[in-house]
Amino acid sequence: MKLSKAAAILLLLLIGSAAASAQGSEFTRTFLLETGARYEVSVRIRTDLQDAPTLASVYIHSEHGQYLRSTQLSRSLAGPNEWQQISTIVTAPPGATHATVVFTAPEGVEMEWDEFNIRRVQLDLADEVLIEQGLVYTGLIVDARGLNVRRGMSPKIYSESGQLIYAGVAVSYGFLQEAGIVSYGQELSPELLRRIQPSDTVKVSPLVVKALSVQGSTDTAVVISDDDAQAILDALDVYDFLAEYSVVFLID
Repeated sequence: MKLSKAAAILLLLLIGSAAASAQGSEFTRTFLLETGARYEVSVRIRTDLQDAPTLASVYIHSEHGQYLRSTQLSRSLAGPNEWQQISTIVTAPPGATHATVVFTAPEGVEMEWDEFNIRRVQLDLADEVLIEQGLVYTGLIVDARGLNVRRGMSPKIYSESGQLIYAGVAVSYGFLQEAGIVSYGQELSPELLRRIQPSDTVKVSPLVVKALSVQGSTDTAVVISDDDAQAILDALDVYDFLAEYSVVFLID
């Protein structure tokens, strides 16, 4: 039986969750990637050994399982039996949909698997002068009016070619409950604009894109043009506003 894209990704995540335990000296988990995003993946480890070499490996794959790239970090830990964090940074290349992270360590090293963390890494906010000149975007506005888009806790943005541009995959459950990964409105209001304003001293400079269609059974995901998707990725190289969840959906 051939699995759909959503079912296949869900299966990968379930496999990753089942394997996410500190059995022996290895810790493994699979997670989704947003195109162009940078992530820090980390886990806490402790040991009373004087020299405990550890390795963090991240393997990145496409939707069809094709291997795209990997990154590794080696680090030598020493006691005295206090919790330490090891982490590595991974950037999702075009076409990437998921990654598997593997932390390995010798016997005598304890891993705290429930402290495994995925955090989207943002770049420093660019010079305010560039923002004033309109050369730096502080957030994203998706105009989805006329498409009957529904509000949702986990809306997604895809490109026409199928790349996952935004899904808030690294968001904490608490933030998802309290603020959500997007704000909704029919028209831009001062309240909505504050969502994409990094600070009171920086003016709002949004990147505006038009949604072309709705995707998914819940009608909460949208599709944008490949050109608009590339514009978002180019903007993130200067300031990663998606790491701050600075996104507004305009809906009916």
